[in-house]
Amino acid sequence: MKTNPLSLLKLGSLALSLTLTTAIDAKAQAPAHYDGAVLLLNQIIECQDANIFTDANNVSLNRYGGSWSSKTDPSFIRWADPVNGILPMNNTKCSPLVTHLFKNLYAWNWKNYVFFDPVKNANHSTASPEAYQYVQLIKQGKGFVQIPTLNNAQTGDILSWWEVGKSSDDHTMILSSIDWNSAKPYPLGYANSNPALAGTTYYEATVIDSSSGVHTADTRLVEVNGQPVVISGIGCGIIGLLVNQNFEIIGRTWSLPTSDYTTQTNTWVGSLNNRLKLAPTFEIVIGRKL
Repeated sequence: MKTNPLSLLKLGSLALSLTLTTAIDAKAQAPAHYDGAVLLLNQIIECQDANIFTDANNVSLNRYGGSWSSKTDPSFIRWADPVNGILPMNNTKCSPLVTHLFKNLYAWNWKNYVFFDPVKNANHSTASPEAYQYVQLIKQGKGFVQIPTLNNAQTGDILSWWEVGKSSDDHTMILSSIDWNSAKPYPLGYANSNPALAGTTYYEATVIDSSSGVHTADTRLVEVNGQPVVISGIGCGIIGLLVNQNFEIIGRTWSLPTSDYTTQTNTWVGSLNNRLKLAPTFEIVIGRKL
């Protein structure tokens, strides 16, 4: 009988220990794929803290890569099984991480969901959707209900974006939390201000994803032999989301401005402008698994 990976929580030695800040909605129970992502991430972090970065075959525990159909470098996730001496491992890119979580925890098969693909200009189904295809699945209600505003998001919702009309510059991640206390009204009246963004507000959001780069305060920045090293793969970090007065997402940033919002406002807003990817060139959507 196949063991449910989440039952490994009961083993205690690799229990959920990562503090991700307060959940978006304290009343909503986090879905299994979120708990599974946190468990995998914590297991990898615990190994790294013990200076364990590879398995007995010298294969890195956390990698950004793999292909769904490859026989030589398949994408996969593996939770630790301490009783049987099995270490955790991740070899995924952004959207396959979500797909593997769904497959392992819900026996999910995206091949069963036909959607219109605007890049291919055809109805399409695939066992491993790309990030831009997750946007389409969410918008078309295939396996998801779309959450139109940020204030209605919940922990475990899927956040996806794409450059409209292209199969590049896209990304998929799992929402962990939104720091409502981080709200920063877009500053006007400064040399770097963009009047078109009047009335918008910038929020910090913590996400779990598989990435080759790092967000702000990212767990993928690991100290190895006393030096900070980026270990690509599954990780947790902070991105920025810009919303209008109706809490509709109109822009996003991969990471946060480093200048102080209060004391270096003009520099801060200039840094924000340089990082922002704005609608309608980019589309950012939130989906909740049905």
